[in-house]
Amino acid sequence: MKKSFWILIVAMAAPLLSGCPSSGSSAPPPVMLPAVAGDGRIKVEWLPVSGVDYWLFSSTDPSLTAFNWTSQAHAYVSADAPTPFYMCGLLDGVPYYFVTNGRTNGGPGGTSSQQITATPHNASANWTLNPMLIAQIVNNAIVYPDINGVGYASLTTCGNNSALSATGVFAAVGAGGAIFTSNDGLSWSSQISPTTTNLNAVTGYAASLNNPLAPALHLMAVGDAGTVAYYQDGSGWIIENSNPYASASLLLANPPNPTTPNTLRSVMQINGTFFAVGDAGTIISSADAINWTRHPSGVTTNATTQNLNGVTYGGGMYVAVGNNGTLLTSGDGDTWAVPTPAPVIPAGINLQKVAAFVSSYGDIYVAVGDGGTIVTRTSNSGNSTYNWTAQTLPGAPNLVGITVETLGVETNAAWGTVPAADTTLGFITTAQFVAVDAAGNAYTSINGYNWTTSANPTGAIPTGATGVNALTSSGFGYVVTGNSGVSATAF
Repeated sequence: MKKSFWILIVAMAAPLLSGCPSSGSSAPPPVMLPAVAGDGRIKVEWLPVSGVDYWLFSSTDPSLTAFNWTSQAHAYVSADAPTPFYMCGLLDGVPYYFVTNGRTNGGPGGTSSQQITATPHNASANWTLNPMLIAQIVNNAIVYPDINGVGYASLTTCGNNSALSATGVFAAVGAGGAIFTSNDGLSWSSQISPTTTNLNAVTGYAASLNNPLAPALHLMAVGDAGTVAYYQDGSGWIIENSNPYASASLLLANPPNPTTPNTLRSVMQINGTFFAVGDAGTIISSADAINWTRHPSGVTTNATTQNLNGVTYGGGMYVAVGNNGTLLTSGDGDTWAVPTPAPVIPAGINLQKVAAFVSSYGDIYVAVGDGGTIVTRTSNSGNSTYNWTAQTLPGAPNLVGITVETLGVETNAAWGTVPAADTTLGFITTAQFVAVDAAGNAYTSINGYNWTTSANPTGAIPTGATGVNALTSSGFGYVVTGNSGVSATAF
């Protein structure tokens, strides 16, 4: 999980303030640029001078300088800090202050820069309809395809937390094989697609994380008729194996007719392996989009014949959801089963997507679907597990997407109020779940059980973002996509 505070060992203070004895010298402070805040994150940037090492200091005290930070609340320092510098795990609604100073050749730090400040915020309450529809050129005409899936791949992590995303790439896929990418979730570029078959979901990762010049980015999009489009840096988008069911390892598992493979509806990756799920209980995995394994392997029957619409992983458990209230879990990704006891879900309800949140306090799993259906399961750090339970949101909206980010909480009683254990969960929650429905309304929860409509003044993603199909998050905020190239963001 991301931490909500940091403080360096005080024994380091002396060399930080005066610099180690050396032939180096102090350097003038850099010009600071305005800080940019997101959901529990802040981007800090300055104008560097070649040959100068800059140290970044931060706290929640407005008296901050480069020489008094050790005694302040939420104190943090980064030696030889890069610019831009991304900090995460911050408390929403709390101002953070930043200064830098410079030195050369290991010399003492110079005077403090001018101070800049920013306040992280709950991005899910700030939805904006993207005025630029996601578009492509087809036969010299502008086309706004239905966008069925959207995903995010982290390229770099935060300077103070190696587990959370700082920068990354959004990808969106849709009707007619449409593929788009974006660095900010606002401006989208059409990519050359290797297929004209509808694509339904996309995800990815950087094999060389924190190497933005050569991230070894891998993206996978899945769609109708078992279509799999795969991207690697240097190769572009290609069809590695347009029929994954034709793999020998799958034929041994009695796959569907290889000439009419099942539609794939969701994809996720864990540790470099992609898992895709789809119609007729299909669950398949691959690390390269060439060699596929069907799950369960070595047997002739699936765990279900229902269409599967969503898949996730967290806390050592895989979860897949689908039509007619189907919910499957697995401890190894191969053997899947209906949990016992199974949640009571009304007949005919299709579960669409599922998200998992893992922290040192406990784990939370949430699935969403038709008719406002939300299914939740939790377990605490003491390994007490609670059964899956189902509820229906007021108004019974058709929920189509869910994602989760980490919510910073105070953990030092001397600096603020440490939250008590959530009475519903039995442990402290650091989760921020966001769900959206097909009409564009957004819903939030910190425990997966109690939900509120987004605090946006209209109570929904702005009018016009109807026909929403997919949702993703980047750490800084959220992106939804839908029919006719519509997208909305919350940053």
